[in-house]
Amino acid sequence: MNPQRVSTGVSGLDSHLIGGFIKGRSYVVLGDAGTGKTTACLQFLLSGLKQGEKGLYITVDERPAEIIESAASLGWDFESYTQDKSLVMLDASAYFSGRAGAATDKGVDLQKIVSDLAGYAKRIDASRLVIDPVTPMIFSDSPSRVQDQARSFIHLVHSQLNTTNLFSAQYSSRAPDPSFGIEEFLVSGVLHLKTIPVDGGFARRLTIKKMRGTPIQPSELL
Repeated sequence: MNPQRVSTGVSGLDSHLIGGFIKGRSYVVLGDAGTGKTTACLQFLLSGLKQGEKGLYITVDERPAEIIESAASLGWDFESYTQDKSLVMLDASAYFSGRAGAATDKGVDLQKIVSDLAGYAKRIDASRLVIDPVTPMIFSDSPSRVQDQARSFIHLVHSQLNTTNLFSAQYSSRAPDPSFGIEEFLVSGVLHLKTIPVDGGFARRLTIKKMRGTPIQPSELL
């Protein structure tokens, strides 16, 4: 039996993924600053909104108003969706405002965060969830702790929400160890966005690093 698919919002990517993401699973889009992670997240949400689905967008680094303004510059009217309650955009920065010093060791209350998200999702009957970026949810000075946090976070999301999820995460090729614990084992798919020099400028590239449940080899797309 073929799994139900939901559009990624990118027609070329959908064709490679046999129709899109598998419904109810979680995916990560990785990339350095300026590679288009937020744009990919917005396209994913917009594709659902246009089909009458409802969505939940969680932002940490930018205010919802800034996200809406950025989307408007691309010709996407997210404000109308927030006004008719098809889309809820939440600023989650308050969850992390006390993380300096000793608070960093303690980490964040993942149970509370996911419980709050589940409450919002159920209130509007959301079918798509974006967290942009997910990195603060699982941040830790210890690599082993990052994986523990990531595992707990994914399990909580899947147990409390009935959504298809897209998370963005920072991935810098300039870092000594650019690995990111959440993507290799815990999510169903990983998309890596990057920019490369082309004719004196730059072009964006998308690499499918992993796509569980979809018969596709890792590949790079324009």
